Amino acid sequence: MIEDKFIQSGEIEKYISIGKTKITEIIRNGNFVKPIFINGFSYPLYSVAEIQKWMEEQKQKRHI
Repeated sequence: MIEDKFIQSGEIEKYISIGKTKITEIIRNGNFVKPIFINGFSYPLYSVAEIQKWMEEQKQKRHI
């Protein structure tokens, strides 16, 4: 099982090795995991487990 944690959008590129501009585009287009909004935080958070699942889904698309 994947250990999950929340990260900020600026940390996403560490996990998927895509530049910040492209990540922002993917998020804006709705083609990425949905952000998590928690009361008291002024920025959205993202689940590492969901990001890893999204990566697996992208890999599966090459077989379609």
